[in-house]
Amino acid sequence: MSGNPEFRTPEQDVLKFLEECAELRQTLKTISAQLGRMEMRMKRAFPAAMEQQRERKAGAKRSLASITPEQALSEFDRIVTMAASGASQEAERTLEKMSAPDLLLIAKELGVSFRKSKPSVKATREAIFGKVRESILLTQHNPRP
Repeated sequence: MSGNPEFRTPEQDVLKFLEECAELRQTLKTISAQLGRMEMRMKRAFPAAMEQQRERKAGAKRSLASITPEQALSEFDRIVTMAASGASQEAERTLEKMSAPDLLLIAKELGVSFRKSKPSVKATREAIFGKVRESILLTQHNPRP
C-alpha cells in the first residue's frame, strides 16, 4: 500500500510539494541566469539597438499628463471651491473634460489608491470627486484659515 502514489499521507504530500518548489526555484534561477547572459551578449553585439530599446522603455514610463503636479493640486482646489459653492454639477463636468493622464496625476497627488494598476477613467473621476466631497466635509468642520 505504501508504494502506491495515489494514497499518500499529508506529510508525504507536503514533502512532495516542497521538492517541486525547490525544483521550480532552481529552474527559474537557471532561466534568469541564461537571460542575463543573452542580454549581455546583445548589448555587446548591438549597442545601438539596445540603447533604442532602453529609450523606448524610458519614454513609455514618462507621464503623458499635460499639467504639472502643482497645477494638478491647484486644479483640485479650484474644483473643491466650485463644488463647495454649490456648483457640484459644474465641478463634475470639469472633471469629465479632463484627460485620463491628467486625472491620474491628480489622483496620484491626492494619494488615491486603486485596486487595479490601470483604473478606468470613470473610477478615477469618482475617486477624485470623493476626495472633493471629503475636502468639503473637512472644511465645514474645520474651516481653513
